Order: sequence, then C-alpha cells, then structure tokens
Amino acid sequence: MALAVVILLVSLTGGFLYAVGVFTLNSGWEETDAKALWLAEAGLQKGIWNLKTPSGNGGQGEDWTTAGTTETLGEGSYTMVVARWDFALAANGATVSASSSISGREPANAIDGDDSTYWQSATKPTPDEPDKPPQEIIVTFPYPLTLNKVRFLVPSGSPPQAPKDYAWQVSTDGTSYTTAVTVTHNSILDRTDTFSAQSDVNYLKLRVTKINGGSIGVRIATLEAIGSKITSAGSITASGNTTSRTVSQTVVADDASPQSQVAYVEPDWVEQ
Repeated sequence: MALAVVILLVSLTGGFLYAVGVFTLNSGWEETDAKALWLAEAGLQKGIWNLKTPSGNGGQGEDWTTAGTTETLGEGSYTMVVARWDFALAANGATVSASSSISGREPANAIDGDDSTYWQSATKPTPDEPDKPPQEIIVTFPYPLTLNKVRFLVPSGSPPQAPKDYAWQVSTDGTSYTTAVTVTHNSILDRTDTFSAQSDVNYLKLRVTKINGGSIGVRIATLEAIGSKITSAGSITASGNTTSRTVSQTVVADDASPQSQVAYVEPDWVEQ
C-alpha cells in the first residue's frame, strides 16, 4: 500500500512538473509573440509620425514612400513599408456617379484604376449658356475620411476636355457640399491639388464649370483621393527562433498641420 501511495505521489508530481514546464514554455512564446506585435505597432506609429512631420522637422513628409525601412527597437526590430493609396479606387470600396455621361464613357471608368478608360460628360459646361450647366463627378467613400489631397488625369490626346475652371467639394451627407479649393485657368492634364484637411468626408465632388475648348464634354481618366498605406512587420528572436507579426493601416496625413490631424481613417488597423 505504501509503495502504491509513493508511486501515485511521484506520478502526480511528475505530471505537475510537466504541466508547469509546458505553461512556462507557452508563457515564453506568448511573451515573444506580444513583443513582436507591439514592435509592429511601434513601426506603424513611427510611419504615421514620419508622414505627418515635414522633412525639415525630422520626419519624411506626407508624400513619403518606402519599399522597406528597418529600425531596431529594444530586443527586436520593425520594418515599415509605406505605399501610395487611392481611397477613390473602386477596388478599395468607392463608388461613383456623375451629372451626365455618354454610352461607354460612364463615371465608373474614372475610378477603375485604368488610365486608358475615361468618363465623358454628355454636354460641355459653358458658364454663359444656361442649358449647359456645370458637369460633376462624385465619389462616395465606404467610410468617413480625413482628406487633403486629390488628383485628376485627363486621357491622352484630350487637352481641350481638361477642366479649366473647377472646384473640389466635400460633403458628409451628399446633399450639402463645402468647397475645399477652387481653380481657374488650368491647362494641366495630370493635376494634383492640396487643401486644408477636411474631416468626416463621405463624398468628394469634382465640379467643372469650364473646359479648355472643343465641342464635347469633360473627360476624366482617373480621379484619386490620395493617402498612404503603412504595413509594419515586427520581428523578435528568442531561443534561436524568430517570431514576426504584421499590422497595416491606411492613413491620410497632412504635414502642414501635423499636430491637429487625425491620421487613422479606418475603424481599426488590420492585424496579420
């Protein structure tokens, strides 16, 4: 009986020690995994800071892109990849409408990511002719944005159809619009405009009141709402094994007033 009790106690003790060992090992893995995740988050925050801070103040500025910048932090490192991002792209969830269009040249062509297709309005906007009102193309975003930079591209060989007098307008409800910037006497076919950051933007409108010539309507091959996408990978090595975690986030950063702008524009960052 005594021998049986001793064997039972030894078995229980051995099982307990094994469980403690497994728990300790798992705790080590969880700690390493958490460190890798927060290294990735640190890289994401550093990327946002670089975008929001002008180069003269130590950052990189809002136009910064990088195929991979690695920095060491604590026991590990993170690698930031920063790429240009178009919030108005159909593939990114945006939709579009227009005041008019001709067959085969629908407004969807302006946000399809293909510069060879284009939207063309059915009529030419002419300020002094009431029957030829301003022509508009309106992008609807899948979630509210902070926006400060936009672009349009006129298709090759169509300089007369380029917007000459136009305005970029933003709205939260699609009914009441605020003019972010007005441009006159433009002749540039690939034009980027910046303006003071506008928050809670659900709709972006390009309102064209005059084109550069010709008898046909406005042509827009590409319409962009410009931002950045940051992907940050955190990496840490423990006991000869490397653990990596990745997070990504699309942002709009305004380095003209970096302290007052909200960089996050999606409900949450994406963890991979």
